[in-house]
Amino acid sequence: MPGELKPFFPFYGSKWRDARRYPVPRDGVVCEPFAGSAGYATYFNPRAVTLLDLDPIIVGVWSYLIRVTPAEVLALPDLAVGESVDTLPVPQEAKWLIGFWLNRGSAQPKKSRTAFSTRTERSQLVWSERARVRIAAQVELIRHWKVSQGSYETAPRDAETWFVDPPYVDKGRYYRFRSVDYAALGAWCRDLPGFVIVCEQDGATWLPFEPLATIKSTRGTSAEVTFLRGPFDRRAASWDRRHRPQGPRRRPPLQAG
Repeated sequence: MPGELKPFFPFYGSKWRDARRYPVPRDGVVCEPFAGSAGYATYFNPRAVTLLDLDPIIVGVWSYLIRVTPAEVLALPDLAVGESVDTLPVPQEAKWLIGFWLNRGSAQPKKSRTAFSTRTERSQLVWSERARVRIAAQVELIRHWKVSQGSYETAPRDAETWFVDPPYVDKGRYYRFRSVDYAALGAWCRDLPGFVIVCEQDGATWLPFEPLATIKSTRGTSAEVTFLRGPFDRRAASWDRRHRPQGPRRRPPLQAG
């Protein structure tokens, strides 16, 4: 059911927490052409997922998660305060994954653990055994996902649902790859087959956006807007949890050791 899969890693602008505010995906392929941490696809866990991103770090982390075994995840080490991921005998993609957990709410991974990043909060995870157990319990459930590096224009046009969450006009400057021709992107979104959800912030004009909600963000609050195209059930996901497509069911939590 929605929300069964939790975020695989923290990321600036993630939509996992607010995915319930958007229309539910249709049966078939869900495509996120600006993948990031793929919060929408993770929240709904559809039967098929296609991810694209220009950032090789994002693509590398998702490629790693799709193929890594639960045992390999559980074996990933902790870091002491001041220790760098560069010293760890693990694949580069695993270093990036750990780095995102060390730098919550950022668009790029961190290399070293600080005293600040070791703090735990009631509703937040940091890089720890609990984070590894979460990831290990979920990786078998995304084997059917596909990820590739490339611009949104290269996405296969076989998706039933498109969740387009580009760098925002105003706050997109925090991403490593942030240059977007919004006029071209808007025309591309209008021409997509299937059902289209486009995310932005209040003030953007490159599509006829409508208000969605004011949400909490890593930098305060954000007045979110959206563009919808297609015969959606306009009810938000949180209002109707019946009859929605899902991928494999979650396995019982794994134990480390």
